[in-house]
Amino acid sequence: MTTESEVVPLVLFLALAALFALLGLFLLLRPDRSAEFFADEDAHRRFRARDARALGLVFLVGGGALVALGAVRLVGILTAG
Repeated sequence: MTTESEVVPLVLFLALAALFALLGLFLLLRPDRSAEFFADEDAHRRFRARDARALGLVFLVGGGALVALGAVRLVGILTAG
């Protein structure tokens, strides 16, 4: 594989990871609104703001880790190529 063929998928990966991190940040900053958005009338248990904060933390940490991993890989590709 050439360097150019690896860069485009990696940039798309970084964009998706950044969107996950932004979703997590939104869930953390607006837990009440997020809980309303994810609420399901037929659910056994109601989706609470506490649940939204926990989910937001998972998305924020996971998305941030994926962004860091992708950035390191991108720098490695660009400096080696």
